[in-house]
Amino acid sequence: MAKIIQKYIKFTAQELEQYAANPESCVRCIQTDLHLSMGPYGMANFKHALHELLIRTKVGMYDAKLNGIVLGIKNIKVLSQTAALRSDDPALHLAINADFYVFRPVEGAVLHGVVRHISKHQISVIIYRVFNTTIRFTNQKQSRDVFVMDQEIKFRIKNFNIGTVMPYIEGELLLEDTEKVNKVIKFEDSPESEETVKETSIQIELDALVELIKMEPITEADAPPKKKKSSKRSSAVEADKVEQQLKKPKKIKTEPV
Repeated sequence: MAKIIQKYIKFTAQELEQYAANPESCVRCIQTDLHLSMGPYGMANFKHALHELLIRTKVGMYDAKLNGIVLGIKNIKVLSQTAALRSDDPALHLAINADFYVFRPVEGAVLHGVVRHISKHQISVIIYRVFNTTIRFTNQKQSRDVFVMDQEIKFRIKNFNIGTVMPYIEGELLLEDTEKVNKVIKFEDSPESEETVKETSIQIELDALVELIKMEPITEADAPPKKKKSSKRSSAVEADKVEQQLKKPKKIKTEPV
């Protein structure tokens, strides 16, 4: 991480001032004194050697005294005109004062980042061009389809650990303010509207009762009695048939003698 910031990510003084001026950026400008030990090689070009030493040993690293990761150092001042020496050590011991721009995240802080990786269950967001933040999809409304590469999004810091070699930051997406909320609107009822409502409710009940009567099956008890067919005609026909049979002469069979 330190090599990446030192070699590839170089913040300008204007950028650092802009970050520090924003109270929600988690970047603080801390002016403090610091002790340094520099080898005698730096006496040829003291100013350049001191600046390179601070960048190499402080920038991009977590500092326990500052309680954060140093992003940049500006306004370096040497507090004494002479350096301290020890009999058994060739290094020059210096006391300096400088403005340290420190990234100090806080849980619940809202930051902006750029999407650099999209997977099925999470996305990776870069903040300040160097720190990676993991954001997991925690509900069904969130999906990878609504994100594109290099998109700037807003998130809230959920958990972090910046004391390790690779800082770990976990965030959560912020719900959009434009989400629709179901609202119940209650209107005052007038006397006329109450009467009309009562009439319509009575009519609906009557219609429902008629429909139920139509749907009920007809039982044998409720069924109308079947009409008995008159048997006078059938009896007269049978009497005529019997009379005709009686009137017919009977044939007598004759046998040859």
